[in-house]
Amino acid sequence: MSSMESVREFFDHQYRRHRRYWWREDNRYSLDPRDHTAFNGQALRLAAARGPGRALDVGAGEGADSIRLAKLGYEVDAVELSAVACEKIERFAHAEGVRLNVRNESAHTARLGQGRYDVVVLNGLLHYIDDKEDLLHRASRASIFGALHVISLFSTATPLPYEHAAVGVFPDSEQGAVERFYQGNRTLIRMYERAKPETSHPGFSEHVHSYIKLIANHSGDQTCHPQPI
Repeated sequence: MSSMESVREFFDHQYRRHRRYWWREDNRYSLDPRDHTAFNGQALRLAAARGPGRALDVGAGEGADSIRLAKLGYEVDAVELSAVACEKIERFAHAEGVRLNVRNESAHTARLGQGRYDVVVLNGLLHYIDDKEDLLHRASRASIFGALHVISLFSTATPLPYEHAAVGVFPDSEQGAVERFYQGNRTLIRMYERAKPETSHPGFSEHVHSYIKLIANHSGDQTCHPQPI
């Protein structure tokens, strides 16, 4: 079974099993940055300040990021591998009074277009992608100049807990491939969270994760391999 097929099966099962797997708090769709983590609050502020446009959310999960962007007035394409999640995105968006273009596609093969998006979200996706540069190139080409890129992924600062052995997971090192890709772009936020207690996986035993979190203004597709930071 391929890595993406194992991810699809894992999340189809989790999304069927739980009414909400992610973002279980009542403030999940709030447009007030104070209702979110520091990183997500900053992403919301920056997206709101940028104004309505087109947004791409790859690995949309159950659609919380996509729905907030739609409530800000963005036209949103939500790309998600799990068909179960796609149904939930549409249902949750309808309940919030917004419409999304939901696409049940793999991040590996989704056609993202060229020069289309003002905001690109890769939140909690890249650690399931081995060849991160390919997806980052495609997301970059899909962006307009100056687009907002919002990225969060597991880092290698903390060993992966055994719960994640069920699927292929590929964390990045701090100052690794993802950060090198954005070298030369305008970095608005870069932060590391190390050994953060994980509360978003219902049914899992207590464990911790480390994260790389990055928000940058896109300034053109990276066509060469930049030097390490």
